[in-house]
Amino acid sequence: MIIAHNLKAMNSQRQLSIVNGAVSKKAEKLSSGYKINRAADDAASLSISEKMRRQIRGLTKATENTEDGISMAQIADGALGEVQDMLQRMNELCVQAANGTNAASDRQNLQDEVSQLITEIDRVAETTKFNETYLLNGSISKGGRGAYLKAVNDRKLEAIREKYEEDKKQLCLKALNGDDAGKVISADELAGVEGTKLLYTVEYGVKTTQNGDNNAPTTGLSAKDLATANNLIPVLQTSIVPQAVNSLLNTFQDAFGYLQGSEIGIGLKMYNDPNTSVLASVGLRFGGNMQSLGFNLSVNMATLGNGTLNAAARDELEVTIVHEMMHAFMDEALTNGMTGNVNGELQKDRFPLWFIEGMAQSAAGGCFHGNPWVQGLGINKNSSEADITSAINRQPLTNSGNGGASDYATGYLASMYLGYMASGGNSVSKAAMSSGLDKVLNEIKGGVSLEAAVQKYTGKNLKQFEKDFGTMGASFVKKLLNEVDQGTGGVATGSYGTAVRPNGGADILADGTINNLKLFEVSGTSQWVTNTYPNGYDIYVGGTATNGKGYSDGPLEIAANRRPTGFGAAIHAGTDADMNNKIHLYIDAMDAESLGVDQVDVRTEDLASISIERVALALAQVSAQRSEIGACQNRLEHTVSNLGNIVENTTAAESQIRDTDMAKEMVAYANVNILQQAGQAMLAQMNQSNQGVLSLIA
Repeated sequence: MIIAHNLKAMNSQRQLSIVNGAVSKKAEKLSSGYKINRAADDAASLSISEKMRRQIRGLTKATENTEDGISMAQIADGALGEVQDMLQRMNELCVQAANGTNAASDRQNLQDEVSQLITEIDRVAETTKFNETYLLNGSISKGGRGAYLKAVNDRKLEAIREKYEEDKKQLCLKALNGDDAGKVISADELAGVEGTKLLYTVEYGVKTTQNGDNNAPTTGLSAKDLATANNLIPVLQTSIVPQAVNSLLNTFQDAFGYLQGSEIGIGLKMYNDPNTSVLASVGLRFGGNMQSLGFNLSVNMATLGNGTLNAAARDELEVTIVHEMMHAFMDEALTNGMTGNVNGELQKDRFPLWFIEGMAQSAAGGCFHGNPWVQGLGINKNSSEADITSAINRQPLTNSGNGGASDYATGYLASMYLGYMASGGNSVSKAAMSSGLDKVLNEIKGGVSLEAAVQKYTGKNLKQFEKDFGTMGASFVKKLLNEVDQGTGGVATGSYGTAVRPNGGADILADGTINNLKLFEVSGTSQWVTNTYPNGYDIYVGGTATNGKGYSDGPLEIAANRRPTGFGAAIHAGTDADMNNKIHLYIDAMDAESLGVDQVDVRTEDLASISIERVALALAQVSAQRSEIGACQNRLEHTVSNLGNIVENTTAAESQIRDTDMAKEMVAYANVNILQQAGQAMLAQMNQSNQGVLSLIA
């Protein structure tokens, strides 16, 4: 028996340590629920399990991605649903406006609502977004598809328009003058008529009656007003309007000569509104394709007294018609500056109002007794240059834009001054002034800006000229007023230097022959006629106020592209970096221009009819886009279901590898726990075994 080494106790201790380790591992598995808690537990299985975990967690996030994609699609679909509702309403308005029972004011009211709908469609397209991603502005469009669809729709629309124009050729035109007066010809036959042609359509406006503090419009004219209108229409058609046109074409041969041989459409509107002093006005009207123009000449019978054209009333009407037709011809010849067209955007760089109204006054007369603009400044031929400067500075060109004396009176004098300087600055005679004004207009028609013309003939830029005209033009104004005296002061009217009799009868417009103009009234429609030019004339011509620099001293504002080109919204529906895991949601730009409804115009029967097709094509485009969004949404919902299935089954497989079998581990735990207790007992006994040595000693 030995006591130096208790080998039995050492063996028991070693065995107990092994059992204690096993107990610890079993307890760890039971408490964590995992049978692999460290790489040492099962290195190979751990690697497999972690790969499965990556897939499970990636697919779980992919499911969330897909559900976000569904939400995005739902937002876009909801917004397009509203756009579709607006297009449906727009279609109703177009159909209503295409009806021939509507007056011009009715169609304008319809156009007001259409314009609001167009604006709202643009607003929806520009503001609809999901998590700061804009959905309908083209930023997630399919590259090139929007342009392709627009080209296809434009081609369809052009075919529809051509058919519509063919159908319109069935309309008849009644000759109003010449040897063929009273003869009815077709639109096809009109092409064979030589010379410059004025094509009139006639429309009867509304009568406005006073109702308390409001003006209540009543559709149609009274029997008395209708009779007055029918008496005035032939005078306007065969005398006053063609005389005014002839006078303008002859006075401004360089600027307006291209109109010789054209078909000039004039929509003549007769109305009665006693609540305004406006005698006549002309409106520029673009054709459906924005490449043709027409004019709507409105005459207010209420300003003609009892509706009869006595000598004084006729003088006043003739001057006004020349003024308004000058506007019309400037719209034709100088479209860019009159509309402010810069790179297709209107109102960007428009002529100042003093030039627009001043040039019209220069043609018609700024000194006519029925329209005493210059006298209204408080100056006449007896005024000193100091008085003239003071009067002009009270109504300077820098005040332009309010439609008052600064535009009509000072604008007239400034326009005449430009003509004076362009003709050499030596004479204020009618011939010299008309020559100079024609020269200025023709240069601007050729693309020269108003600022360049002002700089060329006055030595000052546009802003400085507007500021200094009161001083620099005083001497010229005194010469002009002395020459005009009591005449009209218009280069395209008579009585330039002859007193106009207070009771009328002056030679405002020449009564000579106008047989060089062929006059026709269009029947079968109440709508305006767009103008046809002999050589494919482009209506967008002429320089602007400053040639695109902007009518200010500030920097030119460059409009941002409202429709960025996108490549779709890629919904990542997988756990790998594989393009097969990308589901692309494409939504093309859905603003009014992209849908082709930005040009919907219902102010005439023809435009409303064409607009019906515009809206129909837009509805089809929105429906196709919503269908695509719906199909993608359905696909995403299937993807969510599939991802859920994969996650579930992969989780089950990973559980087999990593999760603890609690029943099995409890049996093993009980086993090692018994061994642990037995080991502890044996260790205690082995430690007591050496006590037997003491009996030998004793």
